[in-house]
Amino acid sequence: MKPIARGKTIYLREVVADDAEFILSLRTDPGKNRYLSSTTADVSKQRIFIERYKKSLTDFYFIICDQAASPLGTVRIYDIRGQSFCWGSWILSAGAPVQAAIESALLVYDFAFYSLHYGFSHFDVRRDNVRVVDFHKRFGARIVAEDEANYFFSYDFASYLKIRQRYAKFLPEVCNAD
Repeated sequence: MKPIARGKTIYLREVVADDAEFILSLRTDPGKNRYLSSTTADVSKQRIFIERYKKSLTDFYFIICDQAASPLGTVRIYDIRGQSFCWGSWILSAGAPVQAAIESALLVYDFAFYSLHYGFSHFDVRRDNVRVVDFHKRFGARIVAEDEANYFFSYDFASYLKIRQRYAKFLPEVCNAD
């Protein structure tokens, strides 16, 4: 399968039905799923979800892979609202390298801002998910609303350009020529 976006040590590729078991292994892991919407451990339902997703013209579902093509996690782009995209379902396996979080976030933003030409991102994070809330704040995302359970973030292309320079070492040299 061809990569959609390639980083220095990882790449994103489009999900296929055969990824259902890997996805469920992450989504049903008690240490990983505390802040995710619940799902059943039914591989056939996951395959159906993947096949339904593949018919969408605006949604993207990725497997995060290392350079040896081993799956490390998942991430999605969905809920398109005009010039804004949402991203989530961001889960990394226990064996993923430390830099995979930063690198996968950079690849999602690069793909959405440069390839899909969106100008903004919106997403929500559970309030209790302090590490991910802090991660997005360090990336320059702003909390624009909140409810009892979630923070709602907004992030624009200009903010990404600033942070992208700061984290350029996580991207291949060819990608660093802004």
